[in-house]
Amino acid sequence: MNMPKAGDKVRVICKDEEIEGILMPSENADSVMIKLGSGYNIGIDRKKIKEIKVIEALKEAKDRSAEKKKQAQQNPKLPNITILHTGGTIASKVDYRTGGVSAKFSPEEMEEKFPEIFKLANIKSKLVFQMFSEDMEPEHWQILAREVKKEVEHGAEGVIITHGTDTMQYTANALSFMLENLSKPVILVGAQRSSDRGSSDAGRNIICAVNFIVKSDFAGVAVCMHKRSGDDSCYIHKGVKVRKIHSSRRDAFRSVNVLPLAEVTKEGRIIPLNKDYEKKGKNDVVLKDKIEKKVEIVKIHPGFNYEIIKMLEEKGYKGIILEGTGLGHAQVNVLDEYTKNHERLLDTIKNTIDKGVVVVMTTQTIFGRVNMNVYSTGRDLQKAGVISGEDMMPETAFVKLSWLLGNYPNDSNKVKELMTKNLRGEITERTEYEEEFI
Repeated sequence: MNMPKAGDKVRVICKDEEIEGILMPSENADSVMIKLGSGYNIGIDRKKIKEIKVIEALKEAKDRSAEKKKQAQQNPKLPNITILHTGGTIASKVDYRTGGVSAKFSPEEMEEKFPEIFKLANIKSKLVFQMFSEDMEPEHWQILAREVKKEVEHGAEGVIITHGTDTMQYTANALSFMLENLSKPVILVGAQRSSDRGSSDAGRNIICAVNFIVKSDFAGVAVCMHKRSGDDSCYIHKGVKVRKIHSSRRDAFRSVNVLPLAEVTKEGRIIPLNKDYEKKGKNDVVLKDKIEKKVEIVKIHPGFNYEIIKMLEEKGYKGIILEGTGLGHAQVNVLDEYTKNHERLLDTIKNTIDKGVVVVMTTQTIFGRVNMNVYSTGRDLQKAGVISGEDMMPETAFVKLSWLLGNYPNDSNKVKELMTKNLRGEITERTEYEEEFI
């Protein structure tokens, strides 16, 4: 059978049914792989196929290097927004060579994909790097922080960062701390479904982010993602209070221990939910982008080996974030022959702190806050020198401690003091019951 080429839109005619979709490469010579309109792939036994008709041939991508880039017409009545492109699912489409999803959209292609945003603002698009967020390192946070500062200083009224969702919360935290005195909105936007899928959430998220920048008085770092799995509206989450809590749902992000800042409807209406934020202004942003990379998150669990803490200290680590159980606990009580090593954990933590390592306790429950005053376990950890992370998520505490140690490398007392101080809205004085599990 003379097969059309991968990437063609085809109609596969079988004995009992006809299937339309995109022809994909297949490693199995006995089957034909088709990507359906839903985004899912289906394999069809060649023996059942009577005919394959090409509905639309794959159009080869134009060589943009030979073209003069098309500049969007500027409207002096509209605000200027810069989109910094970093890759991720929001900028992904099917790679018909491999059948997988790759970061392929250029900033220009994204502008063609979402024309609605040009009615709201003058859009400038810039490629910073092209990568999935799981590959990002702290150095990439620094690059982004510098790019944001540059765009704000050049007149941008807001910045949108297209970003993979896997580590978006880390980047949102990092930018929140690195960009001090920020008086413009910086909104991270991602997608759970690639932009060439019918079920993609990319368009709604970007359009909502632009609407929020244009129509609200918010200044700071935030994340814009779907409110629910439907395509009706988005939530705006404070950058230091947001977490991805589902691997694949379009509404994967939640504000933790606080309400979202706002809801943005598909009509572009802004519904304020939480007014605890800085307002837009004309302040000069201060860049503090130093990061200490020798900081680690350690999860406490039954059977935890105290030697892990000892190893980190011996390897020269400057900070440790403990993901404790419940209110911020670890196994430090000796009760029987099976718990005799618990005392060693407490001693090791104390010795590590005495040698200058900053140790912070968070809770692996995510929602709620650390309170080491309730039980003797917590009080013993405090006596050893463990700092309470209050209601910071482990990821937030990790980024904050890395940032503090980078900017105050020779002043551990200052680091400890600022670690318990609310700098960017990362610590709330009181966690209201109704603000949990939103």
